Amino acid sequence: MNPVIQNLQINSFRGLKGLNLSDLGLVNILVGKNNSGKTTILEAISIACNPLDPFQWIGTSERRLNIGRTPTALRPSLESIKWLFPQEDSNLEERQYQGEIEIGVSGQKTISVRSTISEIYGIGAIKKDDIEEDISISEDINISEAEFARSGVELEIRATAPSDDNQPNLFDYEIEDMFQFWEDERFIQRKRVRVKALLNHIMVYPSYSSSDILLALRLTQITKEGAKDDLLEVLRLFDSEIVNLHIFASSQNRSSLYIEHQKLGFAPFYTFGDGLKKTLLIALALPLAKNGILLIDEIETSIHFSALSQVFTWLIQACKINKTQLFVTTHSLEAVDAMLDADSEKDEVVAFRLNGDEKQPQRFAGELLQRLRSNRGLDVR
Repeated sequence: MNPVIQNLQINSFRGLKGLNLSDLGLVNILVGKNNSGKTTILEAISIACNPLDPFQWIGTSERRLNIGRTPTALRPSLESIKWLFPQEDSNLEERQYQGEIEIGVSGQKTISVRSTISEIYGIGAIKKDDIEEDISISEDINISEAEFARSGVELEIRATAPSDDNQPNLFDYEIEDMFQFWEDERFIQRKRVRVKALLNHIMVYPSYSSSDILLALRLTQITKEGAKDDLLEVLRLFDSEIVNLHIFASSQNRSSLYIEHQKLGFAPFYTFGDGLKKTLLIALALPLAKNGILLIDEIETSIHFSALSQVFTWLIQACKINKTQLFVTTHSLEAVDAMLDADSEKDEVVAFRLNGDEKQPQRFAGELLQRLRSNRGLDVR
């Protein structure tokens, strides 16, 4: 399988500058010390895949702000959006902030993304819903008409991408858009039709942070594709007494995920262990990454080392079947070994060690990577 992305260039994004990853594989393992930029690489790829969707920018910016829960994306944090852009000046309070992001990928498609951010100011109307109960307001003021100064940020995005999927490197065209986000205000997508992603992708984060509604939709899709039995086999690695997965409607007519269990009967999905939750989250994400890219941050989180080999064998085989390129970050040497053992075609697994301090990552692949681990026991992290 030819990788969806063969080369990645991050000229500027968060704290990364001038970073290049070349000759990417089907499975790409990002290792390195804390704060070396592993998660940032995944975020940069997700932005490059879908740069003209404002919710992509909001979601990416707020994931670290909302650890363990799904961002609402209704009232975006201006500071978290700013921190997607490189911070050139440590004294940001004394000037108007501006920054630029530049990311490029090449492979099945060649895409370049450039975005600039600038602070903006305007006048808005005070709404009753935005006023806290303990704030007193003069009776002389008509709340619906009262005005206040507001601050925001404006993103300008330009992307260059192929116009013809059958000839991916010919007839490139430039697309652009502009979004404004205002402090403490709900973001509303003004366009009726959302722009299609340039590359199909999905990202799975370390903590369980997806709603039952979203998981139920994904389970429905997997069931239609006839892959539910394979999913159940994977879940039984964690609990052999799992019988089935079901979608039930609650009293509010909202879908909820339940596990049918030999001892527990029908139990809500959230009552089970984190390892099972993490694996199910990955499994339900796979169909959405078909013919595209699956990004998994801290893949070993919550999964016991004894189950790593079986889980990764299933995951890599599923990626091959779905023609999905896999990017993972990990701190675990056991996870690296499990992924190497899981894939018989050693050339498809590539490890990149991020060194920090603006040094280019080291690349390990194929028989060299296998020998470093199996024969010499070298810690490639």
